Amino acid sequence: MRPQIVTILVVILTMFNAITAYGQDLGSGPPAPNRTPPPPELPLDTSIYVLIALGLIYGIYISYKKSRAKRKAH
Repeated sequence: MRPQIVTILVVILTMFNAITAYGQDLGSGPPAPNRTPPPPELPLDTSIYVLIALGLIYGIYISYKKSRAKRKAH
């Protein structure tokens, strides 16, 4: 009995999927492409030095923290 229920459910779900796929409206097609690229959201070229400096400071902090924990363990 169980394989019949699974088969019936698979057939019903497949039919609903087909009905949904064929029920989609084609509309007028995709929108026209925008010729000009959108402006950048975040100017990384001007603040790249700040990001590098923050990364270096964070790296130094982590290495100092690990070396300090290692000294306390000894």
